[in-house]
Amino acid sequence: MLRILVVFAVVAMTPHHALVYQSRATRPLGASDLDILLLDARINNELANVTGVLLYGDQQFVQYLEGARPDVEQIYARITRASQHHRLEILEQGRVEARRFQRWHMGFSDAPQTVVQQLSQAQWQRDAPWLDEHVPSSPGLARLLTFWSEQAILSR
Repeated sequence: MLRILVVFAVVAMTPHHALVYQSRATRPLGASDLDILLLDARINNELANVTGVLLYGDQQFVQYLEGARPDVEQIYARITRASQHHRLEILEQGRVEARRFQRWHMGFSDAPQTVVQQLSQAQWQRDAPWLDEHVPSSPGLARLLTFWSEQAILSR
């Protein structure tokens, strides 16, 4: 008699956590400062499996982070120790049903000054229009997009 053993592997789906904060730059940041920040964030966020977007304009940052809660908290703890900004304020945080970003992006309200910034800006601008449909289920995403639209108006 042939017996077949069927084993089902159940992979626990870790719920996603999102955190949105704002802060002020401690001084005006030049192109090289922003490139360093951009590259450093990309590396650290990728290592932690955290995605999202950082928007910068008028010496203000607004960032949306998403991933497993411990990973997001680890990245945010690192962010709080950064000397480039101060007056950090968490605007929203909580569980989200799905990631809104497959990668980490950075957007600038002023024209990007380097190739690194131009590439990141293009990636952000390509994905941003698709986010509107997710706003009703994500107050944090709504705050991020409000900041972006206000900065776009100011930069005109």
